[in-house]
Amino acid sequence: MSEKGSAAAHAIRDFLVERGLTEHGGGGKFYSPEEWKEREELYGTDSLLIITHDGGDHAAAFNYAYEDPALMQALTSKLSDSNVFVEQCTSWYSAVYDNA
Repeated sequence: MSEKGSAAAHAIRDFLVERGLTEHGGGGKFYSPEEWKEREELYGTDSLLIITHDGGDHAAAFNYAYEDPALMQALTSKLSDSNVFVEQCTSWYSAVYDNA
């Protein structure tokens, strides 16, 4: 994983821990773009990082269907310092892209 992807993963993890969104687990895992391509997934293959969130405590930070725009905006603000942004790919995973 690239240095920027790794930094984004750390920032996301810190955000989720600060918000108490890791206490009950769920389907969350980080993947590098290379790992994602090996899985033959369709979306996010040109990203810096993939995060799964299917049913996890942290899903509302990534999935619009959870209807928590304030939480999603807080994550966006946290990541703006790193010059990256999150894009929801499907209902169960999102990708982090370089905003440069």
